[in-house]
Amino acid sequence: MGSSGSNVGRALLSGAGLVYLAAALVYDARLIALFTPGELAPLTLEKLRAVRIDFAATAAALLALSFVVARIPSLSRWLARDRVASVLLAAVGLVLPLTLLDCGLRPFVEPKSTLYTADHELGWKLVPGAEDEDGGARVRINAKGLRGPEVAYERAGGAIRILWLGDSVTFGYGVEATDAIFPFRVAALLAERLARPVESVDAGVGGYSPWQEQAWLERDGWRYAPDVVVVGFVLNDLTEPLSLVRYGGKGEGWQLARSARGALDRWLSQSALAVSLRDGFATLRFGRDVRRGAQALESHDVQRMIAQPQDPLWQQSWRIAEGNLARIFASARQRGVSAALVIFPYAFQLDAPDATAGPQRRLAAFAREQAVPVLDLLPVLSAARAQRLFLDASHLSASGHAIASDAIAAFLLERVSLDAARAPQA
Repeated sequence: MGSSGSNVGRALLSGAGLVYLAAALVYDARLIALFTPGELAPLTLEKLRAVRIDFAATAAALLALSFVVARIPSLSRWLARDRVASVLLAAVGLVLPLTLLDCGLRPFVEPKSTLYTADHELGWKLVPGAEDEDGGARVRINAKGLRGPEVAYERAGGAIRILWLGDSVTFGYGVEATDAIFPFRVAALLAERLARPVESVDAGVGGYSPWQEQAWLERDGWRYAPDVVVVGFVLNDLTEPLSLVRYGGKGEGWQLARSARGALDRWLSQSALAVSLRDGFATLRFGRDVRRGAQALESHDVQRMIAQPQDPLWQQSWRIAEGNLARIFASARQRGVSAALVIFPYAFQLDAPDATAGPQRRLAAFAREQAVPVLDLLPVLSAARAQRLFLDASHLSASGHAIASDAIAAFLLERVSLDAARAPQA
């Protein structure tokens, strides 16, 4: 191919560099936001900026390489070889577009999680010390396997200690700042109003239902010697357990199904193209469609449960949930610890709170039978629905957490003994 091959090789390098430079110029978060439904999460914006920098750096490297090759005869002769030129042509023609596509879509693909691991008793649990993204937010798990500042089991000083049980809403899914989620916002509000320290132990774990909360409470929770135990109840606590093998379903739980099984699985899950092969091209749309699709299906199940409350399937789920809640409350009474129930609504309920509040009314009646104070957040959030309170069908935004926190803090001050004299531990 001779000198013409060298010229072709340099042209390919220069052309590839210019393509990457154009990609860097076009790959602007403000431009992409115009074609993206909803608001881009802060972590997505951070990834967009990182990819843009990578495109610019690759462009600079390719253009520099083309410049260097033109001035070093030995490199020009090597590039002029037929085999080298053919490989370079194939790489530019095939690898370049695939790389651009994969890197360009990567910020919109959520990798498999490293936050969860299997647990024989609980199904799954958080990995102590793990750091990863969850719902577009970067989160860190402390050394005891919970979100938030690590709290020692032993009590010291005169702080009031609140133990929060719940699922991904209590965990603070999609909200990056720990102090913005309600367990810690409530602690700050109470500390200010009571003029004394208040500690929160956030035991919320994505996907947990009362059966897991009760099992974790008996295994680990009471070691914290809390003054108050607050159960955060979301309506999917009634529908999710029936999909698990434990209750006759076929699933192992969304958290384990979407967890990385080793470093290779994690690495592949960060590739938009690998994800498309695994989950189908729906994941390539902006918005992590696989997760949102599962949430939409879950929301549909909740709506069916509200519309068909007498269905034997839902009656079974009520028996499971109420049985485990009753065990939590009985265990608290045995230890002389105050307990409370907080009910979180689904987003669709805010538009018709009276027509969709059947589960909330049943839970409130159950709590009264158990002599447990209960706060239904449906009226509170419905009154503020003009704000963006939800990230999706069930998870609160930072604004939603703020409004819920005000209501929960007032509820605890009015209805719950925050300084219960604990009986000796069993």
